Amino acid sequence: MSLILLVALVVVIVCYRRRGAGRVDVGTMVRRFLEYGFLYGLLVVTAVGATGALGQFLDTLRGAELENPEELALWFSLLIVAGGSLVGLALWMRRRFRVDAAEATTAGWALYRSAVDLTAAGFVVFGSTQVLGWLIDGWHLNSWLLSAMVIWVVVGLVHGRLPGRLPEVTYLIGATVAIAGISISGAVILELFLNWAYDGATLDPIVEGLGLGDGGQWSDTADDITGATAPLMAFGGAWIRYWWLNGRVAPRSPERDGYVLVVGVLGGLAATLVAVSGVLHTLLSWFLVATAREEGAVRHYDVLAVYGALLVVGLALWAYHRKEIPHALERHGSGRDEVSRLYDHLQAGVGLVASTVGLALLLGIVLHKVMPAPADWDRGVAEVLTVALTAVLAGSPVWARAWFRIQSRAGEVAEESSAVRRIYLFSVFGITALCVLGSLGAMVFLVIFGLLDGSLNIEKLAIFRFPLALLGATAGVAAYHGRVLRTGLRLAPTSIRPISRTVTVVGADLTDLVRALEEVPGVEVNRHVRIGSPGAIPAEPEMLVTAVRESAHDLLIVVSGDGSVEVIPLKP
Repeated sequence: MSLILLVALVVVIVCYRRRGAGRVDVGTMVRRFLEYGFLYGLLVVTAVGATGALGQFLDTLRGAELENPEELALWFSLLIVAGGSLVGLALWMRRRFRVDAAEATTAGWALYRSAVDLTAAGFVVFGSTQVLGWLIDGWHLNSWLLSAMVIWVVVGLVHGRLPGRLPEVTYLIGATVAIAGISISGAVILELFLNWAYDGATLDPIVEGLGLGDGGQWSDTADDITGATAPLMAFGGAWIRYWWLNGRVAPRSPERDGYVLVVGVLGGLAATLVAVSGVLHTLLSWFLVATAREEGAVRHYDVLAVYGALLVVGLALWAYHRKEIPHALERHGSGRDEVSRLYDHLQAGVGLVASTVGLALLLGIVLHKVMPAPADWDRGVAEVLTVALTAVLAGSPVWARAWFRIQSRAGEVAEESSAVRRIYLFSVFGITALCVLGSLGAMVFLVIFGLLDGSLNIEKLAIFRFPLALLGATAGVAAYHGRVLRTGLRLAPTSIRPISRTVTVVGADLTDLVRALEEVPGVEVNRHVRIGSPGAIPAEPEMLVTAVRESAHDLLIVVSGDGSVEVIPLKP
């Protein structure tokens, strides 16, 4: 299994590098991957040994006696053996960097730097949480985590001075973990505060009049909030480093747009929908489910503090990252791009899934009441009705708002031929059509099996309500999106769709130019490094992008050492 994962990772890296760098020596890449993987393993083992030894030293300074000399011997053994091997391998690889400066731009080195940086950040965050908790809330200071933080800070600083730079995806991965930690910690703090306010506002008047209220409630809540502040500050520091100082100011790229849309917008939208659904479910269950009123209103609505905190966090994530989408605010005035379309279609997809599930449950409730069923079947539907109404009320507005924006552009060639729109429509139509066919197949199977087996009775017929409910909820969705898809295919025939062309770029470091050319519809870019011309960078890259857009042929772009450019049309 490990070998399969290794091969899969190498294939992914090769495909990614081939996209922008032309030919790739697979053997060299595998060799680098194994070397840097071994280097990373030695570094981790050495850091573990150094952490254990430093932790024992700190415990000794605090007055603790050495109770287990075998453990200390293990730490020193790891430090000496792995550390010595690490130094030897690093010195051997240092000569390669001196001979070939391009080694610092390879995928293996970038992957190694990313792994070290993210590992160091993880230990620093957890160690910082311990230190901050000790400073502001009196936590017990863990010597091992404190030592790990110190060791990995040193490792991070040393690697920061090495040649090469971290890939953009490293900052996005770090920002994803950091924003998750911030969201969880912030939601906990908000929930504690809202729960304290709710308990204070709903205190029993008789208990309050007798002076039996919990006078230490705020002090306990304040202690809990102080404890949750430590991880919030630690993850906040990581978020500032990875996103605010690096990812936020990075040039536009598919990786950056994917982070903003999937992690920020979709994550915030999902949290908001869960919170709204929780509030609606709590309210509806009070009126529709008799057992929910048995414990009283105060106990029943106590969960609203959790949903309120989740709602605030979800809205904050959604609102902030929506502004980080390129051209999100001015897209209606200056036209739409694929990122804007993806934003709208993600919202529509989330809302459509929730609405369809709610509709299926509502149809199931109706069928459950009108269709015959065995006498021992439970006919109570209050709980299911609450969930169904919650899904419909929460999902329908989200879908309607996003779909209205999408359909306001329907009929435009650029919109109808968009890859995002096509993928969305094909996915919705395909999935719902499969649900329809699956429901019909299930019902046909039950009938044929019952006839052949002689057991076609009321119990088997009662099971029909489940596939019928799914069929009724998805048939209309499939038909509607199929009609929209057919209309778009007629409006954007094959003759007017972007023609696939190849643009070959020859020069030095042309990463920015290649990224700009890759955004041109129907263009595949091949990049080749020019030997002997380290300064072969175009003076006006915008002019080249315009030339590619206006041309219908395959092109060869040659950048001379002085920055002059020659654009050569090629025959297919």
